Amino acid sequence: MTTRFVRRSNRMGVIAASVAITLSLFGLAGLTSAALHRTGHGQKDPAPVSYEEDGTTSALATRALEGTIQEITYEQAYEGVTYEKEALVYVPASYTPGVPVNIVYLTHGWWGTADGLAEGVAPVVDQLTSDGSIAPTIVVFATYYPDRSFATDDYEDDYALNRFFATSEIDTLIDAVESRYTTFARGDTSDQSLRASRRHRAFGGFSMGATTTWDVFALRPQYFYGYMPMAGESWIGREEDADSPRIAELVTAGVERAQYGPQDFRVLASVGSEDPALWDMTPQIDELREDYPDLMTEDSLQLWIDDGETHSMTSIANQVEHNLPLLFPGK
Repeated sequence: MTTRFVRRSNRMGVIAASVAITLSLFGLAGLTSAALHRTGHGQKDPAPVSYEEDGTTSALATRALEGTIQEITYEQAYEGVTYEKEALVYVPASYTPGVPVNIVYLTHGWWGTADGLAEGVAPVVDQLTSDGSIAPTIVVFATYYPDRSFATDDYEDDYALNRFFATSEIDTLIDAVESRYTTFARGDTSDQSLRASRRHRAFGGFSMGATTTWDVFALRPQYFYGYMPMAGESWIGREEDADSPRIAELVTAGVERAQYGPQDFRVLASVGSEDPALWDMTPQIDELREDYPDLMTEDSLQLWIDDGETHSMTSIANQVEHNLPLLFPGK
């Protein structure tokens, strides 16, 4: 496996620092030091917004953007209850209805929010769009929590929600977003249309959002070409206590079943060099490369390490800056 250590650019470091309020990494109740070194998921999401006493978040307060942040609502049933949910959508300034653009769906980690992720990432996407580093791309910031009551003190509780989001809610969200905005599906969110337009669609997430991303890759690869799992490994096979070869088998099952080759997808994994999640991600990536060398090539599965960075909003910004131009490069 080839990895590269690349220091973040000063430009994006400034953007990220201007919006990041990072939560303490090592003072979380109920987590031992050893547990924190085993996984990056034991750290609350570094969302750059404050939490109110009722568990809601402060209003999104992004810096001035050339593009816009719009809100979309949709209904999602979960365990017999229907929730009205919101997602935030970054729309590039160049967007014109009727002219298709790429689309990326992003989600947060434990205790995170869609608006927190948007506040940290939208300025990065806006700058990449402005300087021509990426083609015009809509970015959807979504939460896998049905409501804030699901943000518990145990991050392992999130995985049931991650799996549900990857296998059920993502279909609802795609229908809500891509029936409103002109992506390469051109308003048609049928199975056939989404399969045909998958090369222009990507999914990513941070921490437990990365775990969601691996599930999307394993279970919904027919709808997505690109994947950005940031600072998080796959939890697939957790219920059967799967070993590394079995996890690799489950992760690749979807693309194997679809008979995709390495040219049919791109997984751009990334993590900070000082993030404990690094030590959970690298063994899985090594296993994938070793067991499926013809499928998981240097191009189709990459790992970028953000030198000197931790489980932080700054690193999320750096990882998006690095990965997004590789998925949807500008002309």
